[in-house]
Amino acid sequence: MPAGQANTTWFPELKDILKEKWNSKMSIEQHFDLVKELNNTLNQIRTDLNIQPPMMWCPKCQKRERSRFTEVSITAMYYALKRFELCKDDYLKKLLRDWKKHSKTENIDIYGKPKEKEEKMNDIHD
Repeated sequence: MPAGQANTTWFPELKDILKEKWNSKMSIEQHFDLVKELNNTLNQIRTDLNIQPPMMWCPKCQKRERSRFTEVSITAMYYALKRFELCKDDYLKKLLRDWKKHSKTENIDIYGKPKEKEEKMNDIHD
């Protein structure tokens, strides 16, 4: 595996999906459908290439352990649209504003999951 590939999220296949399927007239629900497809493809790429999550030092148990893979979030997808020149800066700002309103109304996080009480993000020992 090439150096740094364990941390790669935007493989060429994901860029192609985004370029092929993105449409500015999509609803936020459709954005999440696209995010889901991107994550499914990303997970398949990681499986096919036998990519393991990066190692981390756990201050709790004082051991090196595998961390978790990151997923594509809705905001990551929006920033990728700008990065891959599929939208202009003004449109990115509009997407982020609309997302912020929608997330508050629906009480969901950037992965489309219901927000609950603050959970410990990296507590892998529970």
